Amino acid sequence: MKRDVWRVPSLVLVAIALVISFVVQASAGNQVRFRIDSQVWAVTDDGSPVETFDNALEAQSAASSLKTGSPEAQIGVQLTEQLVAVLDAQESPPLTRRDKTSTTKRNKKNKRTTTTQASSTTQPTTQTTTTQPTTTQPSTSQPTTTQGPTTTQGPSAPLVLGQDFTEPSSSWQRPALGSSYQDPAYGLPVTRLTSADGTRFNRNEYSRRQAENVDGTMFLTYHGDAKFHVYSSDDGSLVRALNLHPDSEPQWHPTNPSIIRYTSGSNSYVGSLRLFQVDVVSGQQQTIADLTNRVQRSIPTALYLTDGAEGSPSADGNIYAWRIMDASEDIVGIATYDLGRDLLIAVTTNLTQSQRDTLDAISVSPQGDHVIAQFNNSTLAYDINLSNPTEIFPGGEHSDTMIGADGDDYYVYIDFTGSIDAGWAVAYNLRTGQKNRLFDLYDSANTSIHFSGKAFDAPGWVVASTYNCKVGSPNWSCEKVFAVNIHDGTMVNLAHTYNCGDSYWTETHASANRDLSRVYFNSDAGSCGIDAEVYRIDVPTLP
Repeated sequence: MKRDVWRVPSLVLVAIALVISFVVQASAGNQVRFRIDSQVWAVTDDGSPVETFDNALEAQSAASSLKTGSPEAQIGVQLTEQLVAVLDAQESPPLTRRDKTSTTKRNKKNKRTTTTQASSTTQPTTQTTTTQPTTTQPSTSQPTTTQGPTTTQGPSAPLVLGQDFTEPSSSWQRPALGSSYQDPAYGLPVTRLTSADGTRFNRNEYSRRQAENVDGTMFLTYHGDAKFHVYSSDDGSLVRALNLHPDSEPQWHPTNPSIIRYTSGSNSYVGSLRLFQVDVVSGQQQTIADLTNRVQRSIPTALYLTDGAEGSPSADGNIYAWRIMDASEDIVGIATYDLGRDLLIAVTTNLTQSQRDTLDAISVSPQGDHVIAQFNNSTLAYDINLSNPTEIFPGGEHSDTMIGADGDDYYVYIDFTGSIDAGWAVAYNLRTGQKNRLFDLYDSANTSIHFSGKAFDAPGWVVASTYNCKVGSPNWSCEKVFAVNIHDGTMVNLAHTYNCGDSYWTETHASANRDLSRVYFNSDAGSCGIDAEVYRIDVPTLP
């Protein structure tokens, strides 16, 4: 469930019912805000629901299949939204947080069902541990040792290192738009950047994509109106609502702060074999690469390209990898491309049927030497010419590529398989095949997690953000953003997220900027709905 898709086949009858949030006065000092609590996308046949989904993409796909099989049928997709009233008072009630008792492994569709009240504290406790990574080969890795907590002085607050068990503050309140506060546990400045009032959400797009442009003057969000919005970092004003498809996979230009590159969309009705860019200030759009003839010479049925909505190009913005799709929405191959040289590097159709069915996302390593293909039950690293596939681990989990302090490219992932590294966050060296264990999410922790390795100018550091926690208090990992050095295991706690929603739209998706001076993340501010908003952490120099 990656993205709302609002454009649908012309043969499919679509009915979409939208409910808009609004504000009414309740009493002095209080307002009632209506937030969207849940969404259900129903595929309908002659107005009657036949199947339901929790996102538009899967519903559209199912509707397309039904319409193809029954051209005369009146097939539609209907969105139903449930709103609940939230009281915004001068003194907000303590946040409720989800029960963390389950030891179930991460699943993108897991739902949390009960609540427990967070405890109040403002200082880190002494119940902390930190882990040092163990450099291993996949078959011989062993658990790391632990040691006590430490602190180090940063320019704005003492940095809290290690697996810190400090609970989020029960007195925290959603700040005013544009205002900043010091994180109650870790002291770093956090600013609320966007508002979801009157819409579904206004959120950071994904952890593998940089929210911030190259010079830090603008940032990108995905808005509840199914458009990408660009805002000024200076005053939070809207620069432009981009006229892009919701699945256009936008990426900031690596050197030009006004340019975003994108594809035409990830379905056969809007997709193409071209790459585009838009000037977010002027709105001018242009085609910068057309691979149609070149790809179709190798794959005649090729129709469009996509990275699966969760991929990224090389750090210099030149090397891309895409899944190649046909008119039936089936994967028919993989291609790599050098934009700087306008060179189609490689095209392969050498995929098993299982791989075609399960290739979820594809990325290029930061220095452009490797392609990472993430299947449901295996993650493979290819050379950039799509040869020499090597299995990184027998699963496909949340992850990102990054540059190490040693100059090598790494793939950082969480291993929720039954392998010897089960539960561990692992940094895999794409050149040598060595694995560094970073921390164990089954150790006083059990949570879903995302990684952002996009701090290319701070090599060796990866940002992690957690959500959907499944362990009770005390714990060190829940609803938190932290940075980890993949070489020595140093863990720096950055902020609690105060985010409790269990929808895809409220996954935290923290994204680092290029020099790791700022990290952007999503939070529903304790509403437990889908009304995610963007917050920014100002990060001091890390040890």
